Amino acid sequence: MKYFAGYDGGGTKTACVLTDETGRFLGSGVGGPSNYLYCGKEIAARSVCEATEQAFAAAGLKPVRLEAAYMASAAILIRNGDAHVPFFSTCIDAEKLWCDSDLMPIWFGTAGEKPAVVSIAGTGAITYVCSKDELIRVNGWGTLLGDEGSGYDLGLHAARLAMRMSDKREQPEEDFVRAIFGHYGVTTPRELLYHLHHSDDQRSEVASAAKTVFALYEKGSAAAEKLLRRTADEIALAVLTAVREGPLEKYPVVFSGGLVRKESALIPMLREKLLGQEGVSEMLWPEAHPAAASAALALHMAGSDDAADKLLQNAKGVRP
Repeated sequence: MKYFAGYDGGGTKTACVLTDETGRFLGSGVGGPSNYLYCGKEIAARSVCEATEQAFAAAGLKPVRLEAAYMASAAILIRNGDAHVPFFSTCIDAEKLWCDSDLMPIWFGTAGEKPAVVSIAGTGAITYVCSKDELIRVNGWGTLLGDEGSGYDLGLHAARLAMRMSDKREQPEEDFVRAIFGHYGVTTPRELLYHLHHSDDQRSEVASAAKTVFALYEKGSAAAEKLLRRTADEIALAVLTAVREGPLEKYPVVFSGGLVRKESALIPMLREKLLGQEGVSEMLWPEAHPAAASAALALHMAGSDDAADKLLQNAKGVRP
């Protein structure tokens, strides 16, 4: 039996889905961050190995060399994956290995190769107009110059707001400050500064506060609502810009990432801003996890399109 694997490598976690040559879903696993541009190669390699080992264990199999694997990584610019194969080959044991942006399995798994706008909002954020002939990028310029609408951006603004409330530059919302500081296990602004400054993976640590913002919003926090609406504005701006720049009159918009899951509190805000706007035909979400779509891409690249289609059907609703 030949085994294939697909990976979804992000700034917070790495998911792996294992399949065979027939497209059966065999198992999945999860490791830590693998965007090695931020977390470093040592952490990234360990995360990929952990995800792979868990996937084999979930399938009841001992790890063996893969026939083929597809790594979809937030570290890779779309269609620039060849330069990343040498690194990922150190932690993925496969006869054939393809690497590309984490956007590719989202597009492939939802729209095939039909034109679509894909908006990813996880630890980072990026939006693309995707088609066979053209790719148009909006946002995704990293923590220094971009990533508006991302978990990092949301967490950073939450931490900054907590600091501003602490020194009274903003009207204090005590529950908000207490929750943000508590998330990081600190009680004072100086402790928060020290904690983030000495984090091994500062980007992921900042982004982790996004979950607390969502929880505060559910409890009625006005500060959290303001931050989420700002995030929705940034995501909608990127989507509408992409639609305007694309050559077609209308596009479906595919959303992926922890911030924009179908059940996310951001979605009603985004529906309000996008549906009915010129150029947006519908809002879609992948039915198969990006790691499963990456495994399907591994099968597709190996010439097994029927198996790839079968896997996408079998993996619907599976979350590593």
